[in-house]
Amino acid sequence: MAKLSTIQPRIKTVDLRHGVGAGTERIRGGKLTKIRERILLRDLYTCQRCGRVGTDLVVDHIIPLHLSGREVDENRQLLCAACHAEKSEREERERGGL
Repeated sequence: MAKLSTIQPRIKTVDLRHGVGAGTERIRGGKLTKIRERILLRDLYTCQRCGRVGTDLVVDHIIPLHLSGREVDENRQLLCAACHAEKSEREERERGGL
């Protein structure tokens, strides 16, 4: 009989709303704060879609995690709240949610 420890690495996280595997787990807490600071400096506090400069910015995954986007800086961009909401709505429509 297989031990749980041998089965565990084969268990995949599943997005139950859509039945697809999650690309990767989201980063949270202090590690996320450091990433945000790094991306703010890299992108000069500027929305990468509309060019708005400010502090009301969101670190966004260019390729969403549910589409196998990776948790790396090359897959992150700063978006203002309005551009992020627009992108999120479009992605949700494409995903069949709205």
